[in-house]
Amino acid sequence: MTGRVFHTSDWHLGRQIGRHRRDSEVDAVLDEIIDIAEDYAPDLIVHSGDLFDSARPSLDDMRRAAQALRRLGAIAPVVVVAGNHDTLYVLAFLEYVLNDMGTREGDQIRVRFATDARPDGLLVAEYPTKDGELTLRIGALPYLHPNRFIYPFADPALMTATYAQRMRTVQADVYRRLTAGRSARDVLVFAAHLFVEGATPSYSERKISIDADYAAEPADLPDVAYGALGHIHKPQMVGRAGFPAYYAGSPLQMDFGETGDTKSVVLAEIGPGITPRIELVPLTAGRRLVRLEGTLEEIAQRAGRVGDAWVKAVVDVEAPDPFLPDTLAKMLPQATVVTTIERRAGATSRVLDRETSTRELPDIEDLLREYLPGHGTTGLALDRAMAAFAHLQTEPDPDDPAPCCEETLLTAAIAGQPLDTIDRSSLLPGTDTTAAETTR
Repeated sequence: MTGRVFHTSDWHLGRQIGRHRRDSEVDAVLDEIIDIAEDYAPDLIVHSGDLFDSARPSLDDMRRAAQALRRLGAIAPVVVVAGNHDTLYVLAFLEYVLNDMGTREGDQIRVRFATDARPDGLLVAEYPTKDGELTLRIGALPYLHPNRFIYPFADPALMTATYAQRMRTVQADVYRRLTAGRSARDVLVFAAHLFVEGATPSYSERKISIDADYAAEPADLPDVAYGALGHIHKPQMVGRAGFPAYYAGSPLQMDFGETGDTKSVVLAEIGPGITPRIELVPLTAGRRLVRLEGTLEEIAQRAGRVGDAWVKAVVDVEAPDPFLPDTLAKMLPQATVVTTIERRAGATSRVLDRETSTRELPDIEDLLREYLPGHGTTGLALDRAMAAFAHLQTEPDPDDPAPCCEETLLTAAIAGQPLDTIDRSSLLPGTDTTAAETTR
């Protein structure tokens, strides 16, 4: 007797790469996920968070999420955990739409959303397996932000405890709810969106969200048959958990920090008293992300192997080349060049020591001239931008107001004039504000 769990995560619908939307490949990878789920015929489908990339997703991405979740819900019941990119109101509206504007009730509801971590709002649900022999019982914990950690702790001291200590208490509460009234036929599943200590992040992850201070300890995860985790984009098993706990990862390489990641979904076959069978099934519908570095000649040697991909090109040049983007486009006809960076020998910024910092601080023109080529402005365009900047610097502003009273006081203080010698009445609006005026 076993139950089957299909685990996907971190779709980040709406995520762009540069200025480019990825609708066609997102649709392709969602179709691939749904096809794998149909073939696997699971008893429960879990999405472990970050359904959207933005707190305010577009209508197209809302429609895309609703259609994909409705198709998955036709295969098996679906539980979606709120991630750190998701918002309660968006998910609540999506749940309302998916349940036919509130007309479905009880067992008819095929897609549920876990948005509340508090004990009285925590999603704990039961789903019988297709053969009726077992019941999959899931406890779903949404993302708890380190700086907005709202939870009714019985011990007030926990309000100022470390994130790991607070998460230990929350997960213990989840486990108590999950095991309350448990029978021998119940198989436990834990779903959560969180960073577990020891997990290997992709280089694209936002550092604040994977800081060691905001990590849950593996040993604190509830002891279940399978843990469906979200938040880390690199698919992997979580070590030291004591049971199979996996990050399913994102379905696409989200940016150039994930170029080495193979994307997947997780198939878990679990049951009481048996060794779980876990399989990571690769996803192949998304376009690869490729980083090319070197001279044009070196990049040309690799160009034939790039094919249909998103490309970030870092090109070693001796002088600015205004035609470099066109050259790369011809060299990589099937690819989309997202970013082109010219890298010139000797143009790298130096770390300033104490001595050089007093003598050789770069001025704003130097900084701007170094900055713009790295963001696509080179050649004649760079020359025009610098000329326009120089013109703006030298042109007087007729609307520039006279110094305000605070600026006058500051000027006087810098000049060493005692502030108690300044006529404060002269600083009122409409009066002459000369710093040299005194009452003595």
